[in-house]
Amino acid sequence: RGAGCRSLDRSSHKKRQSKIKTINKYFSISTQKSSIMKLSKSVLIIGASGRTGNQIIQALSDTGKGVNITAFCRDPTKLDANVQSLCTQVVKGNARSEQDLQHALEVSRADIVVVSIGNGDNTGKTDIRTSSAKALTKVLSQPAFQHVQAVVISSIGAGESHIKVGMGIGKMIEFQLRHVLHDHNGQEEAFTKTMKGRTMIFRPTGLKEGKATGKVVMFGSNEKSQTIETDRKDLAEYVAKQMLEETNVSFGSTANITSVP
Repeated sequence: RGAGCRSLDRSSHKKRQSKIKTINKYFSISTQKSSIMKLSKSVLIIGASGRTGNQIIQALSDTGKGVNITAFCRDPTKLDANVQSLCTQVVKGNARSEQDLQHALEVSRADIVVVSIGNGDNTGKTDIRTSSAKALTKVLSQPAFQHVQAVVISSIGAGESHIKVGMGIGKMIEFQLRHVLHDHNGQEEAFTKTMKGRTMIFRPTGLKEGKATGKVVMFGSNEKSQTIETDRKDLAEYVAKQMLEETNVSFGSTANITSVP
């Protein structure tokens, strides 16, 4: 063929190569963005307006890992304004309602759901922990949510653990908290029976505020803890670190913890 045809062929070839490079560059950038997006965890906090829930939201925000936080609470007006500002969104709902929980999981696109439900300082009979756990685990058993992991805030004295203080005081405390511990037992059982491998359970000693030490230690279920109190801030920071990094506690396990000086 003539020189003119060869020149046109070369020009067409260069244009095609340029287009291919542009397409490859686009997909490379898209893949990088996708990878970055996947690294950012989405966490749904059930019981977000409670004292422990507030601290967990703050701790997750402070990790600097770009966690997308969704607060789930029955009454969003009870959620502190400063805490609310740290959340990607707030979802109103009843923790006993499978429908409300499913909606929250869908809109949050949660990778992890944190269960921090209680009845305040009330030690009377209640089944809020057990009933909400049963509702949540039923939803999480659906194929669409098989990837979602759970972090449960329970209490020392639940399950096979015991409150050991000495002089019989531990048994007295367990008796005083018998209704709360019974409810926590039902809560733990709901998760361990249906999704143990996807669940991380924390059993802190007595929860307090304003006494953070920045240090938490684990202890055995039949061991006497070094202290009898866990500051909520210490608990929240430890839980946030473990759920994102699994440095000391992994999914499928339970940790008894307490704050130490």
